[in-house]
Amino acid sequence: MKLARRDWLKLSAVAGASLLPGVPQTASASGQAPEANSAEPQQRWGNGVDPGQTLPPEAANGPWRNLRAVKEKKVFDAHCHSWGPLPGQHKANDNTNALIAEMDHYGIAQAVLAPSRVVYETIAQNDVAPHLDRFIRATGMPTNATLGKELTPDILAEQTNMQLERDGCKIVGELSGDGLMGLQARYSPKELKPVIDVVRKYDVPVQIHTGWAPGAPHPKPDQDPREYVEMAARVMRSWPDYVGALLAEYPDVKFILAHIGGALAIPDGHEALRLLFWYDNTYVDTSTSPVEIISEAVRGVGAERVMFGSDWHQPGLEDSGPFHMRAIYTHWWNLNNVANADLTEDQREWVLHKSARKLLKLPAA
Repeated sequence: MKLARRDWLKLSAVAGASLLPGVPQTASASGQAPEANSAEPQQRWGNGVDPGQTLPPEAANGPWRNLRAVKEKKVFDAHCHSWGPLPGQHKANDNTNALIAEMDHYGIAQAVLAPSRVVYETIAQNDVAPHLDRFIRATGMPTNATLGKELTPDILAEQTNMQLERDGCKIVGELSGDGLMGLQARYSPKELKPVIDVVRKYDVPVQIHTGWAPGAPHPKPDQDPREYVEMAARVMRSWPDYVGALLAEYPDVKFILAHIGGALAIPDGHEALRLLFWYDNTYVDTSTSPVEIISEAVRGVGAERVMFGSDWHQPGLEDSGPFHMRAIYTHWWNLNNVANADLTEDQREWVLHKSARKLLKLPAA
C-alpha cells in the first residue's frame, strides 16, 4: 500500500511529537511554572489510577534540583515543541510563553525548537524569531508551499535547503527527519540522495523520531479506521528498519535518534541502543527515555553522543494514554531520569549541555 504524504505527516505527529492534551492545576499558558500538589493522591500513581493533573513530589523536589547544570542554568534541551492542545481540547495551541517560563524554572538556557502541528513558517516567524536568545532554529515540515502535496525527495530537499540557507537552521528537525524516513515507503535509501546532499552541504545533524508513542493514532474522517491503524502499527514496528537503512547508507551523515526508542525500554529502547552501538554516525536525545536506557547509552558509546531532550509541547501532564506515562513530556520527569541514571557528574554535564552544543557547533555555556 502506498502512503500519501499527508498520512506520513499525520503519523509523524502521532509518533514524534505530541498528540495528547493536558495542563497542570498550577500551570497556565501565560507562563506559570508548575509545582507539585499535595502528596496524598500521588500514592495512587503506581496503582493504575488516573493521576489527573496531580503532580507527584518529584516534580517539585526531585533530584533534578541538585543537578549542577540546572543550578547554573546551563541545561540545553535538544528536543522540544511549542504547540500542543490545552486540557480537554484537540485543537493545537501556541504554548511558547509557557515553554519559556518552564525553561527558566528548570534551568534550561536554550532549546532546539522543532516545528510541529502547524506549518514551519508559523513556528519560525511567530515562536522562534522573537526569542533567538532561547531557541535554536530547526527545519520542519510541512511548509506553506507543500501543505497538501505528496512529498518527494526533491521537494523535501528544496524545502530543507531553503530553511537551512534562508533561516540559518542548525539542525534538520524531527518532522523533516520523519519525512526522510517515511519516504522509504516509496523510495529506496539511495533515491533519498537529494535530501542527503543538502544535509552534507550544510553539515547539520538529522533528528528522527524513534519508538512507540503512548498516543493512539487517529484516522482522518475520510479514512478507513482499520486501514489507518494497521498502517500506524506497521510503521511503529518497522521504524528500526527504516532508520537503520539510513544509518547504513549514509555513514558520513550524523543522525539523532530522538527518544532513544521512547518510553518502552523493551523493545524500542533496546532497538535504539542496538542502532546506536552499531553505527558511529548515530547520536541520541533522552526525551521520554527511561533511566536504564540512558545509563546504557552512555555506558556503550560515551556521554558525547547522548544529549538531553524533553519533547515538551504543552504545560502539565497528558490527560490520556497510559497512567504512568502522563508525565513523560515534562522537563522535571526527563531531568530526573538523567539525575537518576548511572552517570558520573562529568557525564551528566555532557548529556545536559555539552554534547548538543558540540554537535550543533554552538559556543560553550
